[in-house]
Amino acid sequence: MTTDEERLTVVNVVASTRVAEELDLPDIAIQLNCEYEPEQFPGVVYRVKDPKLAILMFRSGRAVCTGGKNKDNIHTGIERMIQDLRGAGIETWDKKDVEIEVQNMVATYALHYPEDYDGLQRIDTLDLPKGSPLAGLPRKLNLNNLTFHLPFDKVEYEPEQFPGLIYRLDFPKVVCLIFGSGKMVITGARHKSEILEAVEIIKDELADLL
Repeated sequence: MTTDEERLTVVNVVASTRVAEELDLPDIAIQLNCEYEPEQFPGVVYRVKDPKLAILMFRSGRAVCTGGKNKDNIHTGIERMIQDLRGAGIETWDKKDVEIEVQNMVATYALHYPEDYDGLQRIDTLDLPKGSPLAGLPRKLNLNNLTFHLPFDKVEYEPEQFPGLIYRLDFPKVVCLIFGSGKMVITGARHKSEILEAVEIIKDELADLL
């Protein structure tokens, strides 16, 4: 049986940190050959190739790392940035004094029919012969029906403007974008456990619609 965690893909982790009291951005841009266009954006863009990350450094000593797939990616990227800064003679705090905080995780998840579902294909929307078992297969959703089933004050659905249904959960505090294909994008979490909890809540909400 495929688990929720196996169907879940974390596509972006955004984290913030502070590595110094102050950073000389023009000097960093020259020393590390970073992107720096202060008239367009107030930070230096430091890029890591492996893992593929972008770290935005600001004059205040703060940095925002984006593009990671997990916390290890983030820590590796920030440690490499500190190492490069120090190698260029730019003063930073010791790595042990640098705290890294995840601000946002974005993940994708595909809803499937339960493995024990005994329903059969009735119309040809899954490229299957009529009467084929649906257990374990990707689940198509009628988003119009879903808007009436979910708490009305937590849902936005305007298909003329955006093809997905927006569902805002309070606990955990995340936003789920649900599409007719059964695919979801979940954003706003700070821990993977919050994303998995949101998936369980949505699956429970949809159980009556089978």
